[in-house]
Amino acid sequence: MRKLFGLAVLLGLAALVPAPRVEAIGYPSCDLHCPTTTGNCSCPSWTDRPGHLTTCTSWNTVGGCWYE
Repeated sequence: MRKLFGLAVLLGLAALVPAPRVEAIGYPSCDLHCPTTTGNCSCPSWTDRPGHLTTCTSWNTVGGCWYE
């Protein structure tokens, strides 16, 4: 019973830890890896749209990784 209680406490604590910001799966950060073979990349974490899927040619313009 104690082990079950301990596991429940650990699970509860793990839920409180914020998950790291993840960029678009399969697409590297636009500021580090453009051009890419597909032309796609994900907006860097320091932009208005972190993790947003965009293209290497438009990521640093309005609508790519930035709002108007």
